[in-house]
Amino acid sequence: MQPQYNEGAGKQLRRQAKQFRAKALYRYGAATGLVLLPLLVYAVAPFAPLFFFVAAALLIWLLRALPLIEDGKKLWNESQRYDQGACGEEKTEQVLKSLTQSGWIAEYNLILPPVGDIDVWLRSPKGLNFILDVKSHSTVVQLDGDVLKRLSYDGKLIDFKKDFLAQIAKQATAIKKAKKLTKVTPVVVFSDAKVILRNKKKIRGAYVMELGNLVSRLQELDRTYKSR
Repeated sequence: MQPQYNEGAGKQLRRQAKQFRAKALYRYGAATGLVLLPLLVYAVAPFAPLFFFVAAALLIWLLRALPLIEDGKKLWNESQRYDQGACGEEKTEQVLKSLTQSGWIAEYNLILPPVGDIDVWLRSPKGLNFILDVKSHSTVVQLDGDVLKRLSYDGKLIDFKKDFLAQIAKQATAIKKAKKLTKVTPVVVFSDAKVILRNKKKIRGAYVMELGNLVSRLQELDRTYKSR
């Protein structure tokens, strides 16, 4: 199956963030309506016997509104997470412009059903193919054995929610099949994190880089392609 493309870097994530915000606002609005409706009824017809009915309705509907507010908060936080991811992809696109202006080919957000989407596919003038999986975490990344972990506020290494190296290995397999490529070099790129590794070698078949040195590292890999 050939990959399908969206509009460009970050566009898909921005669209998803907008959808989550709309759902969150809907829940906030519904919760507000549940609370205000009994008060509005009493304001229109302020009879004493109605007060107890309004008070009871207000209590019941307030209990129903609280889950809506909590759900809205989760959806809003999710929208911010998608916006953060989109920002990382957009910054990566800006950084890669120096390569695309010198003959590299870049395609963004390739939709492949088996693996979801691939953030960036790159092809160098020499014909070396890369895929980039952009991560927007603001943290310090270190290696624990052959597993990428992040540094917590108290100085402990803790797991990411996903195994990024396993994830990009599946993406590399999928893009090779989709584009009929013989070789793809996977790269996990952290757009906002500090990456502290002992060497520049592959980890479980993939390179791990910071956005700040991404271009120079890709150019280095391209220059040494024939000798590797």
